[in-house]
Amino acid sequence: MTKLLIVFCRGAMDGLNVVVPAGDARYHDARPTLAHTDATLLPLDTTFGLHPSAPRLAERFAAGSVAIIPAAGFEGQSRSHFAAQALLEQAQPTGGTGWIGRHLAATAGTTAQPFRAVSVGQAGVPPTLRGSADVLATTDISTVRLGLLRPKGHGARLKGYAVLDSPLTPSATALGAAWPDPADAAGAGAHAALGVLERVVSRTSTTPPNQVPSADTTFGADATGTSFGAASAVLDAELGTEIVMVNLGGWDTHDNQGSGAEGALADLVGDLDAALSTFLDRHAGTGDGLCAVVMTEFGRRVAENSSGGTDHGRGSVAFVIGDRVVGGVKGQWPGLIDLDDGDVRAVNDLRAVQAELAATVLGTPDVAAVVPGAGNALGVVA
Repeated sequence: MTKLLIVFCRGAMDGLNVVVPAGDARYHDARPTLAHTDATLLPLDTTFGLHPSAPRLAERFAAGSVAIIPAAGFEGQSRSHFAAQALLEQAQPTGGTGWIGRHLAATAGTTAQPFRAVSVGQAGVPPTLRGSADVLATTDISTVRLGLLRPKGHGARLKGYAVLDSPLTPSATALGAAWPDPADAAGAGAHAALGVLERVVSRTSTTPPNQVPSADTTFGADATGTSFGAASAVLDAELGTEIVMVNLGGWDTHDNQGSGAEGALADLVGDLDAALSTFLDRHAGTGDGLCAVVMTEFGRRVAENSSGGTDHGRGSVAFVIGDRVVGGVKGQWPGLIDLDDGDVRAVNDLRAVQAELAATVLGTPDVAAVVPGAGNALGVVA
């Protein structure tokens, strides 16, 4: 059932130190303390090597199920986190709805289905999902099990659902007795709610949010692992979730970024590599064609700063992963000769990736309305 996993690395991933132009002297000159040595990189192609903390991603790339888009960005890109995130997630310069929110609205049924798209890792509904009633955002999977859902806003201003904690534990017996007849409207709604409650409780009540049910492998106790564990628990509950979004913070590496397989960036990449791979091992390959996309709001500047880190830039990197993915390095690589005010030029349009996912993975009926003005497709999904 689930078609798309969206992983948003908030804070701006340093694409240049994750997918590295191996052998380019300009890269090494600009980053005398942060640059990887070519020998430590995991091989990708004749131009790029992968961060050594991502061995599982390298294995999937070698198997042909990972598309990598370097120099990734979009028109109108800002170096402001909030502006860049909002513009990328909305996939249009104006209006407060997101590209997934517009897809959901275009394919909605006659009643709200708040589990169609679930966001974990932050409290509010992210801009990506705004514009539909069929969304839910949570930081804690237990609130989905024990809380109450109430629409946020009304009418055209509806922006998903808020979870309200309840001091009461719902009793299936009491609710069933209160609405014994599933044939009338109230009874039908009550029995449908009971079905959701029973599935969530049975799937999540005995399993910590950061552990794979019925498996020895864990996603990890770090924030990344906890978020992926929560996303996994939602899918295990079989609530009809079509899209799950994982929001990861901490990628704003201005200070003490680290080099090689050591330091803050290496830890972030390693946590993502482990948790994402575990998630895909568990939920991909089920016949639903699950596809994952990893993106970030912008990249970092080419030159390192005096604090052992990198400042806000433009072109970064994106990944698309799945059995239907046409693997390889996609798009153009502008190199490090002609920079955009000290940044990698963002020549590969992330909105083109969004449009391709909408058309090919989600089956959006009107892609131009969901991602208006997208560039040429990069051929990441068959």
